[in-house]
Amino acid sequence: MKKLVTFLVVVILLSGCNSELTLSKVTPKGNNKTLQSFITDVQDQNGVYLYLDNPKTVYIYLNEKNVLQGEKSTYFTDFKVVTEGDTLNILYNSDETTDYSNPSLNHELLYKRKLDKKYDTIRSFQNGEEVSFNVVSGK
Repeated sequence: MKKLVTFLVVVILLSGCNSELTLSKVTPKGNNKTLQSFITDVQDQNGVYLYLDNPKTVYIYLNEKNVLQGEKSTYFTDFKVVTEGDTLNILYNSDETTDYSNPSLNHELLYKRKLDKKYDTIRSFQNGEEVSFNVVSGK
């Protein structure tokens, strides 16, 4: 299954063309309905998700808002995307707390990344360690 997902990601990214490289934090509301549907489908599970909107745009959804009673809550402290040749690296840091109600903590993030070129590989790193995407989807 992972090979199929990786193959699909590579094929979609290879079919793209050049555009301006940008990264912006967005909300699901106000974006296209397929992205909103994707977020709705995965928001009940914690993890890192990749949504390929078109060959020029990807969305990265980080979710840690689901906490079991008595367990620590995870929140995100840093997010950036770095390119290395034909590889797009998604780097984010997280931490844990028992302060469940602090509104300044980011338990859920959605970023839109406009691509500047074709990428063969997209990798995700949490606190410096590579992690796999929970779900990769798109149009």
